[in-house]
Amino acid sequence: MIEIISRNQIAEGLEKPVACCMFDVKNRVFKCNMWLDIYDEVREIGFLAYEGNILIGQLVFLPKKYAKKICIPTCKSNERFETTIIIGCLLILKDYRNKGIATLMIKQLIDFCNDNGYNRIEVGISLKPSGNKFFENISFLPFKKFGFIIDKNSSAFEFNDETKMSYCNL
Repeated sequence: MIEIISRNQIAEGLEKPVACCMFDVKNRVFKCNMWLDIYDEVREIGFLAYEGNILIGQLVFLPKKYAKKICIPTCKSNERFETTIIIGCLLILKDYRNKGIATLMIKQLIDFCNDNGYNRIEVGISLKPSGNKFFENISFLPFKKFGFIIDKNSSAFEFNDETKMSYCNL
């Protein structure tokens, strides 16, 4: 089952083991309300995947103007800050991968973009196939089927040559 991340979940944090930079804000020395500000402006920031009551995955996104502020990689050739969504995190627990969960969340994000005036999605991806590590770069595989293109001129992570930015114009 896929659910929209709620404002309360952003404020209160999510249970582990699925977590990324936005969760557990209360437990950090440095506290930031940016994710709440983004939610208040955009009205969504991502999706959670559950199997029964077990949290098994998440997709977190934000407008490009915010991604640039916090140094999340973006395509260098695109300056449409107001109409571009950046996927900052896509994580599926390894036992639940290759079951279409990421595909469902990407489809839901495309629907959100189409309904809310966003006409481009960007994401940093790995050129290597996914492995079995708990945390690794996002695989290109689920994006390819939606028409995403690899931007060979934009590295996703400057210290990893096997990552590139990918995008889809909607």
